[in-house]
Amino acid sequence: MITLNVKPRGRPLKNLPETVQIDLATTTAEDLYNILSKATGLNRNRLRITKGSDGSVISTKRDDGKLVTVEETGLRDGSQIFVKDLGPQIAWRTVFMVEYLGPLIIHPLFLFVLRPYIYSASKWNPLSYLPFSPSVDGPLPPPTITQLVMCLLITLHFLKREYETVFVHRFSAATMPAFNIFKNSAHYWILSGLNLAYFLYAPTSSPAASWWPRFLDAESNPAVLYGAIALWIFSELANYSTHVTLRNLRPSDGSTKRQIPRGFGFSLVTCPNYLFETLAWLAIVILSGGNWASVFFLVVAAGQMAIWAKKKERRYRKEFGSAYKKKCAMFPGFW
Repeated sequence: MITLNVKPRGRPLKNLPETVQIDLATTTAEDLYNILSKATGLNRNRLRITKGSDGSVISTKRDDGKLVTVEETGLRDGSQIFVKDLGPQIAWRTVFMVEYLGPLIIHPLFLFVLRPYIYSASKWNPLSYLPFSPSVDGPLPPPTITQLVMCLLITLHFLKREYETVFVHRFSAATMPAFNIFKNSAHYWILSGLNLAYFLYAPTSSPAASWWPRFLDAESNPAVLYGAIALWIFSELANYSTHVTLRNLRPSDGSTKRQIPRGFGFSLVTCPNYLFETLAWLAIVILSGGNWASVFFLVVAAGQMAIWAKKKERRYRKEFGSAYKKKCAMFPGFW
């Protein structure tokens, strides 16, 4: 048996013991987390334990997914450890589901339920006072074909996201700070939810922008309509394929060992999932006729994904060295 000296990192933790006695050879790091979790009454995921010698975080699993023993961490009799409360946590899977739920509800709600109210020019409608408000007097015309198609495709996109969250994705971390759910959800609920829905389903003959070429108007040109739908279908299926590939690289036993992704799309760029995601939203831009709201969302989303892709490209090069073939991060021959 050995004795570890325990101190809080940051604010004091109620009922945190000053010492902990454990068996060096048989106790795992996970056991140590559970002991301190039981003593403090805090969820195990709220705690972070670091070594007093070098400040490094005590991990619970090796790259191969096996549990780390306390002996393997380098702790010995009399060693100092620090315990920090990370605050309320929420599961990554829950965060993803909440993020995608917003636009999944907002788009059908705007088009099929709220449309007569939010686009009314009535003085009682506060939205009618917004600059460039698409409000109209009198009865609203029915939704156009492109508006119905866009609503269907966007809804299917987020249904796919929810399905992948439950059945496809594997997460390297169990939880994240609970407050982050508001920050993470803002992108989806506001930009791809409220922003897109309000301006795409406006009661005009077409949501197309004035600068958009008439021959590319999906409402009047069936070739553009069906071409954009075909692009969307291909992109969504390709995106799903890359997500399955990435899932299969992460074993279900909790291993954090990384592998080089190979397969459809990965010979072109490092992150083909981001490329195909961008193409799917490009199809929505085409269907909308270059509507500013869809263009704005595409630029923001593609820009963010491009940053993530560059970071992943650099990480792959650093981690795998010459074994990883240098390629563009997201757009072939460009980025």
